[in-house]
Amino acid sequence: MILTALLKIIYIFILGITSPLRLLSDVSLPTEISTAITNASGYYNSLDAILPMDTLIQILGVSLTFEGLYLIYKLIMWVINKIPGVN
Repeated sequence: MILTALLKIIYIFILGITSPLRLLSDVSLPTEISTAITNASGYYNSLDAILPMDTLIQILGVSLTFEGLYLIYKLIMWVINKIPGVN
């Protein structure tokens, strides 16, 4: 009984928080976007026969991860150098 009341309170709280979003009308993507996704899928499949696109995407992900970590390192070093008395 206590558990049911607690769950009902949580449910009502979530309904209250999400009520502004639920009042909005439903939306859908324009047909141009779905057509563009379909076309991109066709291009991807045609390139996949020549180049292993999965491997290229993984290489791109590793490269972006490395660059992101390097950027974070540079940002941390910049903050450390801004502290007075630290060289």
